[in-house]
Amino acid sequence: MQKDAYTLLMEAIEAGVYKPGDRLVESELAERLGVSRTPVREALQRLETQSMLTRDGRSLIVASLDHNQLSELYTVRTELEGLAARLAARHATPEEVRVLKSMVAEERVRVGAVEVGEE
Repeated sequence: MQKDAYTLLMEAIEAGVYKPGDRLVESELAERLGVSRTPVREALQRLETQSMLTRDGRSLIVASLDHNQLSELYTVRTELEGLAARLAARHATPEEVRVLKSMVAEERVRVGAVEVGEE
């Protein structure tokens, strides 16, 4: 499953690839991620809305968040991702369910998990 620009940028910020105070340039990010500028622009807007980025004139800068802000951000993100997963599960087609089950089975084999009494 391919990750979108938002997920890739969020993970890069969380991993410290982009540090607080770093300036993010849309064209450079698009080239680095191998996508067009449109998904990068949308991802940057989303990250700015979530206070992960701040605007400095025309530039977007990785925000410096304190412990409380980070805690709140992760709480909200966890809730939203859970809601998104529940909604996706409710509306999944049989083919999507089959693909997901296959992915879970492959991962279990990869980590050496033993399935007991499961289909």
